[in-house]
Amino acid sequence: MGRIAAVDFGTVRIGLAISDERRIIAQPLETVRAARNNVETAQLIAKRLSGYKGIDKIVIGLPLMLNGKEGDMAILVRAFAKVLEETLALPVVFWDERLTSSGVEKMLLGMDVSRKKRAQLSDALSAVSILQNYLDSLTRC
Repeated sequence: MGRIAAVDFGTVRIGLAISDERRIIAQPLETVRAARNNVETAQLIAKRLSGYKGIDKIVIGLPLMLNGKEGDMAILVRAFAKVLEETLALPVVFWDERLTSSGVEKMLLGMDVSRKKRAQLSDALSAVSILQNYLDSLTRC
């Protein structure tokens, strides 16, 4: 059983997280700036993940609307996921990320984190939230 990496995709910033080898705990990696296009962005992520051995799956947050339907951002995420899957030669799994970013933002506000620091942390912590929820779902099966 290998590690699982997670991506919180955004058109400006992308949060990354990774699991431990036992797939129990998610930890933040970093937030990267999106490149000019999906191919360059996928290559950037591949470079960032290359230091971690044994990654065998990528979880990417799928931003569904509150009614469960896919909007414009979900379409962008699906297009990016296809490129990422080809670049990394790893399967990509989508995970419903509704309200993930707002939950992280509320948590950081509650901790009185400055606006600048929230911007630096929120995407990677959103990736952690996506990944941890996914990992938790594996143990329930």
